[in-house]
Amino acid sequence: MPQPSLEFLCDSIVATLLEYYGIESPPVPIRDILRSPPLDLAGDLNLVEGLPFGDALWIRLPDGKGKVFVNLGISERERRYAMARALFTGICTSQGGRAAGLPHVPNDKLSAQASIFARRLLMSEDLLPDSWDSMSLEELADLFRVPQMVVEARWEELLNR
Repeated sequence: MPQPSLEFLCDSIVATLLEYYGIESPPVPIRDILRSPPLDLAGDLNLVEGLPFGDALWIRLPDGKGKVFVNLGISERERRYAMARALFTGICTSQGGRAAGLPHVPNDKLSAQASIFARRLLMSEDLLPDSWDSMSLEELADLFRVPQMVVEARWEELLNR
């Protein structure tokens, strides 16, 4: 039996998270998701703000708990995007993520895979305003509180679906 596409898996996870947290409009509260993950992810996700390098990093500590460390020295928009990418890594390593067929961690394509997930979470199609295609990239970046490069990439994905 063929594996579902990464895009399908990402969209399914995004829909589940939006419903679980009752998110109906942007911006997606990524900190809240990481601070209070669903029970089945509680041991795999937790937010620690204070990484002294990079942007964000998911790691499993010796006690078995997974944590997302985020650098406070980058812009809030970059931080949100980095946290969403790290969230994907944590979900991939969870028991449910492995059972669903998410990519194994680590892998050579993890950065690109995490970016796809982060764009789809932070700029979910379900959260787009009706007039999104007439809004400027800057307006969309302000609405979703993401870097403009994220809007540009997501715009292309949405137009080419």
